[in-house]
Amino acid sequence: MKRILITGASRGIGYELCKQLLKEEHQVVATYRSEKTAGPLFELEDRSKNLLCLSMDVNSSTSVQSAAEEISEKFPFLDQVFNNAGILDWSPLGQVSAESFLSIYETNVVGVFRVSVAVLPLLQKGHEPLIINLSSRLGSIELRGNSHLGGAIAYQCSKAALNMLTRQMSIDFAKEGIRAIAISPGWVRTDMGGREAKYEVSESVKLFLSQIAQLPSSANGIFMGEDGEIIPW
Repeated sequence: MKRILITGASRGIGYELCKQLLKEEHQVVATYRSEKTAGPLFELEDRSKNLLCLSMDVNSSTSVQSAAEEISEKFPFLDQVFNNAGILDWSPLGQVSAESFLSIYETNVVGVFRVSVAVLPLLQKGHEPLIINLSSRLGSIELRGNSHLGGAIAYQCSKAALNMLTRQMSIDFAKEGIRAIAISPGWVRTDMGGREAKYEVSESVKLFLSQIAQLPSSANGIFMGEDGEIIPW
């Protein structure tokens, strides 16, 4: 049994992660930004003794630190952190606003930084601690222009920056015994991914969780897909 933190858990991939990890009898801390969208998560908490739901806004250092302190009061350590909270703007380069760019970076990059640093003391006490940053193939610089996917320039750039943050975490946190990886869940049928996406949410989560479970203890600082294949930076 692992003790696992999931951000952005009120819907989509985060919510499905909660469900599948609870079925595996792990203890899960699930965070949400707004109670308005967290109803299903609260219902899940009512049915499971292994789920703790906490309010956390990854855009606020105060909120993140408060949540980290509450987690530390209830759990002596964390084994895994899924930095899943993220936002998307499909606007292409000529149409996206500077305000949207800043907002997306705040959530998708700085938010991951805030959470990871805040729970570092708990990860240091964990068993084979691992940070999993939910990235995207849209963040691969090498793949730009080699797929039909376009637009979403601020999102693409934020995921490329997240990949660099992941790589640096894998280096700087290694001395603490903490690994960090980036993973693309594939094109998923969520509010962000749309109805035409390849995977149902449950399919994607099942796939990438199985790949994470098979990772050797030496795996660190990699960018992989839901199928386990390494994605070029």
